[in-house]
Amino acid sequence: MVHPQAPAASAALAEVTPFAELPGATLARLADITSIRRYRKDMYIFGEGEPAEMLCFVHRGVVKVFKTTSDGQEQTLHLLQQNELFAVTGFVVGGIYPGTAQTLEDSWVGCIRNQALRGLAQSDVSLAWSLLAFFARRLTGTSQQVLDLGTRDTAGRLAAALLQLAGVRDRSMGKHVRVGLQVTHRELAQLIGASRETVTRLLGEFRQEGSIFVDADGHLEITPELLQSRLD
Repeated sequence: MVHPQAPAASAALAEVTPFAELPGATLARLADITSIRRYRKDMYIFGEGEPAEMLCFVHRGVVKVFKTTSDGQEQTLHLLQQNELFAVTGFVVGGIYPGTAQTLEDSWVGCIRNQALRGLAQSDVSLAWSLLAFFARRLTGTSQQVLDLGTRDTAGRLAAALLQLAGVRDRSMGKHVRVGLQVTHRELAQLIGASRETVTRLLGEFRQEGSIFVDADGHLEITPELLQSRLD
């Protein structure tokens, strides 16, 4: 259900990469088919195996997408923060959701019905091109992640994950950058394909060398240049 104080859809969409540069008229039409929904912490947005009916984005908050293994364990696939799109596969190919989406804190999530979005994209070239460009970048990023898993050692994969969670693109982003997402050692381990014990040990090493530290407010901060050196 849409919360009565939900943010305006047009303003929320304007912050999301595929939609930010759309013409005003296109953005208005897209806003007409978008709902901004409020989810409390630990609420489910959709479940693994359900029909993939919506493309979603995080307006405010944090969302985890995970799969459940045959022995009942959770395997984290993505940790999504502000303005990140998710459930994109369903828009392209339909079918079912490959994982479950759950909020890790109180969140506002934008939801667009795939059928309505496809119809709008078919009649609006600017929207179709924007989505195509986004999916191409996403595919490139996924390919790089697969390559990283195969070629980097565990410390390098962990450094890359921390840089990504902090939104760091290059060394020039500052001496210290806060990681806004509160993530457990277990979730980090699942993201990089390692054991929790290994992640705990490596985080200790990163802390000793000054690559990461906890600030006075208890938030994790990273030193991008030192972590980037793990990728070189």
